Amino acid sequence: MSRTAVGIATGASLDASCFMRIRFAGRRFWENVARVKSVLASSWRRVRRLIGRVWGRDPAPARQADVGVGRSRRELLRALGSLPLLGWLSWPRARAVGAESVDGVSGATITLFDKSEAEEYLRLRGLDLQSPAAHALQGHMPVGKLGGLTLGRLISGSNLISMNLHARDLGYVGELARHYNTQDRIFLTLKKLEEQGVNAIVLKNHNFRQFKLAKYWTDWGGRMKWIADVITTDLNQYERLLVEHLELGAAAAYLWGGASDTWYHQGKARQIVQAYEIMRRYSIPVGIGAHRIEPIAFCEEEGLKPDFYFLTLHHDRYWSAHPRGNRRFQEMYEPDSPDHDFYHDNLFCHDAERTAAYMQDVDVPWIAFKVLAAGAIPPRDGFRYAFRSGADFICVGMFDWQVVEDARLVRDAVVEARSRPRRW
Repeated sequence: MSRTAVGIATGASLDASCFMRIRFAGRRFWENVARVKSVLASSWRRVRRLIGRVWGRDPAPARQADVGVGRSRRELLRALGSLPLLGWLSWPRARAVGAESVDGVSGATITLFDKSEAEEYLRLRGLDLQSPAAHALQGHMPVGKLGGLTLGRLISGSNLISMNLHARDLGYVGELARHYNTQDRIFLTLKKLEEQGVNAIVLKNHNFRQFKLAKYWTDWGGRMKWIADVITTDLNQYERLLVEHLELGAAAAYLWGGASDTWYHQGKARQIVQAYEIMRRYSIPVGIGAHRIEPIAFCEEEGLKPDFYFLTLHHDRYWSAHPRGNRRFQEMYEPDSPDHDFYHDNLFCHDAERTAAYMQDVDVPWIAFKVLAAGAIPPRDGFRYAFRSGADFICVGMFDWQVVEDARLVRDAVVEARSRPRRW
């Protein structure tokens, strides 16, 4: 890999990757300092308000007096954001539901459809994920190891956040998801996931730009780990993008399947090794992603020892799957065909039986994704098939109303797959 000279007092030089690691460590340090200052400041403000109430000198009597007395819905939610208990007591005074409002803490727009949904928002907003009740519920989720991380066997995908939904020819689906998944809806979903024991999600750096995702950890008490999906086929940009994800807080990273597939198809498979070596410079669990088994087989032949593989797995027993004889290696990176017998954003695991058979002897944890073929396979069917076929974890994109049921189905599917051929 090319080196960039960085002059220092001794006249020596540091290569580009070393400089990036130093920059990453420095930025992470100051981010932690800022986070501690923010928490202390917030705690001090709450203590002052409590002292003021006890001694009869409320620092902000005017704001308190306004609650529930002719205030707009926007002002009501601003108060509820910082006073969850008061929110529970004041809810009946709120005006008719169904309008858009602004959350006073995050500043984001939320849409409340009815009383029960608003109550769920407030409950999750104030939920302490370290409470005994939360721990008891989270403990039902089966877990496994990825490097030094202990993660639930259900991992959240991010396509529903990115609005990168695979909808075949249903063009309205992406726009529907974009209107439904507001920033607060996403935060609500993440908190519900954590409550069910889903403690990891796959994210990209642009998710943090599109939504103020950092606020989930700072304002909502989030503890979820996230795995970086570093999307690029330009090896020269790979380390810079990796560091950008790490600076945002990623706990692990993997080589995007699009890069692995493309480089292998183009005869540039050695770039997979180079990207792997770049990731290994950082103290994180490292993975290799792919949509075909060939790049994974190449990694095994090269003797790479990633902490996990991120590989598609689903059967093709659904109506929109096109015939096996018409499947091509790079079809998902080509324009969609109008012919039903060819690829049209409809299939992501070309030969599930071959994939499962190969992975039986691979001694690396396997995160299977696209296990529902982007919604074409019912969850019960897709989850069972993935775990029985050898997956150790599954990565699934979920809307808030799917979380509880999906968590239950995963628990059942793992129990049913205990005696599968591939060891856990």
